[in-house]
Amino acid sequence: MAAGALAEGFASIGAVVLSIIGLTGKFPLLLLPIATIAIGAALLFEGGAVTAKFSNLLSLARVPADLSQLGFGMTTEFIGGVGGIALGVLALIGIESMVLVPVAVILFGGSLLLGVNAAAKMNALMGQMTEQREAVREVMREAVFSAAGVQLLVSIGVVTLGILALIGINPLALSLVATLSLGFASLMSGTVLISRVTVAARRHKQATA
Repeated sequence: MAAGALAEGFASIGAVVLSIIGLTGKFPLLLLPIATIAIGAALLFEGGAVTAKFSNLLSLARVPADLSQLGFGMTTEFIGGVGGIALGVLALIGIESMVLVPVAVILFGGSLLLGVNAAAKMNALMGQMTEQREAVREVMREAVFSAAGVQLLVSIGVVTLGILALIGINPLALSLVATLSLGFASLMSGTVLISRVTVAARRHKQATA
């Protein structure tokens, strides 16, 4: 879990740095596909790490049926990451990069959009499994929902940017802006959500020990 979160953080930071360098005009055609691969890797690591931890939580607590949808949200990010990496690799070797990268951006945005509901359900599960004081729980709840709100706005924004790039409206610049936004969103939402899951699992184990 910790390794997955760390790898996601590095991938997200890498995508942000590469996107910024590309936007300054330094090797944008080379850096854009690499940033796309980095975003895909970040989603892949986040989806894998949280799905694994979620499975562990389900084995520790009785969970209402509607929370089973949480696994779907994490799985969409995992699948979106795999698809984005494949498209990024194809773009990197020169196969229609200004088509494949916008498609990858739309795929990333759609994956994040489908995963937004997972944050709310994750928070509900965390509330059932922790015995923290109400003030602390409220702060952590706000952190999760803030991250989910950012993820929602970014996902809608990057899908829009991807569509505009796909129809030929300044595809290079718009795709770089999209990967920059995705990097920030992945770094924020992944860090908050994974930290929340880890804390809840640790406290639940302590309470049931």
